[in-house]
Amino acid sequence: MRKKFEWLIKKTPRSVDQLRLWPENPRLNPESDHFSLKDFAEDLTYENSDKSDFKDLVKSIVDDGFVPADPVVVWQNEENKKFYVAEGNRRVTVLKLLREPHKSPKSIRGFMISQSAKIDTNEIEKILVNVAPTFEEAEWYINQRNSASSLQRRWSSVQQRRWIVNLYTKHEGDIEKILSITKLSRPELEGTFRILKIKDFIKQVEVKSKLTDEEFDKANSYRFPITILERFFNFSDVREKWGLEFDGLDVEIKSNKDSFYNAFSELIKRIVNNKEDNKINTRLTKEDLDEVLESLPSVNFDSDDSDDSENEESNDSNSESEDDNETDSSSETGSSNASQTSTTVTVQQLKGNPNRSKLVLSIYDLNTDSFRLLGLFNEFKKISLGHKNVVSAGLRVFLDLAVLKYIETEGITNDISRQYQEQLRNISLKKRLEYIKTNHLSGKVQTIVTRLIDPSQQYSLDVLNGYIHGQDTHYLNKQFLNGFWDFLFPLFEVLLDIREK
Repeated sequence: MRKKFEWLIKKTPRSVDQLRLWPENPRLNPESDHFSLKDFAEDLTYENSDKSDFKDLVKSIVDDGFVPADPVVVWQNEENKKFYVAEGNRRVTVLKLLREPHKSPKSIRGFMISQSAKIDTNEIEKILVNVAPTFEEAEWYINQRNSASSLQRRWSSVQQRRWIVNLYTKHEGDIEKILSITKLSRPELEGTFRILKIKDFIKQVEVKSKLTDEEFDKANSYRFPITILERFFNFSDVREKWGLEFDGLDVEIKSNKDSFYNAFSELIKRIVNNKEDNKINTRLTKEDLDEVLESLPSVNFDSDDSDDSENEESNDSNSESEDDNETDSSSETGSSNASQTSTTVTVQQLKGNPNRSKLVLSIYDLNTDSFRLLGLFNEFKKISLGHKNVVSAGLRVFLDLAVLKYIETEGITNDISRQYQEQLRNISLKKRLEYIKTNHLSGKVQTIVTRLIDPSQQYSLDVLNGYIHGQDTHYLNKQFLNGFWDFLFPLFEVLLDIREK
């Protein structure tokens, strides 16, 4: 064996606690910061499929111990002398969380606490690693790695592309260097760059202005299913009819750009909204192509200057569409401007506005494995507060489920049962709230719970219970329901993993 690869044979024991996770790992969201163990774990378990695989890996290590068959490759940073994990970040994250389960994200904390209790964490304090002489050597291994282990997940095509883009930036566009590292062919590499450039069309104002905030966020996300875009534009018929030409790394629009961007924005909408009857997916066939192209706006080849009147008409139509989407917001803020900037400002202005038409604003997401919690949260974004009976009853149920999820996440089910000498299912919501207030909460949220369980307060558990069992109607107006949600929101942020876009 060549001497330069001897480090792949030699294994060195290293403390799991001292190993640093790699922030540039292509599995991670490049738009997020990764400072803490929780940040890394949260990103690695964001999608339900990722979370399921992560849990399988945890169970495997708990049941069988850490098997060092597949190398954990690290390198030493010359500046701070710390060892960073180039390959094996998921496995090291699992080991770290088993040793310190309280640092897990809320969505898996209860699971990690229960799994940690089943293993002697001293046995995983140190693991054998392969220390690469330099990051470049670790980089070489990352590209060569080809494991058959079912518990090690290969990079997705999007992650692979992100890695290539990182290399392109690092090596200042030196294609030959990137080819030598990745072992890809030049056509494969050029294809990757071209499809990334096509994806970046979404940032053009002509496209972005036609997408809602939510659609743009999905399209601009690193989780966007870029393989669908790649499959669509790999058809020569699409490139011909839409006037798109490839020249090495370059992508040129030969058709009328306004009409191209109009069709492209509709394509993006169809991809991110992912309706069941949508044929624009990775299974798109040439037989389906004519039907799909017919369903999308046509692309013409007129000069850009000659199409002004048509573009103005299109823009007017688009503005009307955006106005329709924001009817409630516009009427409540006195704004009739439906541009992208105005929409964003309107959403921000609706924070805490008692006259907003929806209980939950679209800027919030809930990360949870509870189907019912997620379903209620997303329905609160859609249901008008005109449906006051549904919303009010749902609010009471949401609080109950949120408290239950917090108890499970923190692993305190047995503690509460011992406190009240009852099984958890027999303990009332009021007692559950009293327990977590006394033993786990502090500051503002502790005060919120104190007021919540006081029947003399305006926003009380008694009022919530009345939404289901009572006959009163004077607590059902829009302003009161919005006020109740806003009162509870800081508590929900502690009980659950709610994120603002």
